[in-house]
Amino acid sequence: MVTLGDHDIVVFENTSKLTTLSRQELVLCEKPMPGRPIRLRKLRDDGMRLVFAQTSEISNALIDGPSGHNVAEGSRKNIVQISTGIAAFCAVVALTIWFGVPVLADILTKVYPRSAEITLGENAQKQVLYVIEHLNDDFARCETGPMAQQSVEIIIAAINQAHPLTYDYDVTFVRSDIPNALALPGGKIIFFSKLLEMMDSPEAFAGVLAHEIAHSEEQHSLRAIFSNMAASQLLRIMGGGIPAPAEFAFQQGYTREMESQADAFAIDVMTRANIDTRPTANLFAKLNNEQTQGGRGFEIPELLRSHPNMATRIEQFENATATGRLPLHSSDWQFLKTVCLN
Repeated sequence: MVTLGDHDIVVFENTSKLTTLSRQELVLCEKPMPGRPIRLRKLRDDGMRLVFAQTSEISNALIDGPSGHNVAEGSRKNIVQISTGIAAFCAVVALTIWFGVPVLADILTKVYPRSAEITLGENAQKQVLYVIEHLNDDFARCETGPMAQQSVEIIIAAINQAHPLTYDYDVTFVRSDIPNALALPGGKIIFFSKLLEMMDSPEAFAGVLAHEIAHSEEQHSLRAIFSNMAASQLLRIMGGGIPAPAEFAFQQGYTREMESQADAFAIDVMTRANIDTRPTANLFAKLNNEQTQGGRGFEIPELLRSHPNMATRIEQFENATATGRLPLHSSDWQFLKTVCLN
């Protein structure tokens, strides 16, 4: 039992008085909140707490009026210190992610065995193709005939002559209405047929293939795996296990940088091999028009894009100086372009 006087608070157990506390020496542990207990402690905190279930009578007796108690200055300081500490921790983690994660990913990529990377790519290719082939009837792996395969090898040879390649490249074609291509670890590349249909010449195919080869040569897939793992863990630590929006933004920014590197690689290789880059620029223009029409003119903010600005990419390929043609007959190009129609 507790009695609240104007000057003292007396605490009883049964009928025995335990202690008498001067109200001038008591402060609120924290600012009272509706529905939460009211806690008092001594000015010189010795660990003692008086905890009251909050009612209007108790609130009036402890907080309001001439004998009302103030919130402890130490509590305010602790809140400020904790808030400052949290902000500093978040800043350190953010800087670690932005600057440290790419460095860590590069280190892990360099020490990761090449044979393990190739095996990783082979397993990823099998999984992607399995999913594609069992997804629905609109997706299917295409059988690459000898003429189409020879055309691919000629283009890879031209790229290899300009820039010696470090992987044995395996290009797989998939029937799909999605205009895309992707590079997996260890030299595994997958082309979707819709992208082939949009190409006007083998030079456009060479531009996209060089772009995807760049991802393999620079080990972008492996770097992305390591960086995303590290960033996800750090951000989940900050978010209590919940994926943070910053995780998505970081991954998009990291991917955008890789795409810019791949474009630069493709332009450099095509310039050295004297392969006309303008057909690739035309292809990007078609893709841009299709995306714009499909999105009804909505433009994705730069921060959320996984690729660099399309207008910039088109300009870069248009301004390259190479104007040569690949040594492919028109019939060979048709075999390649229609590989998923045969």
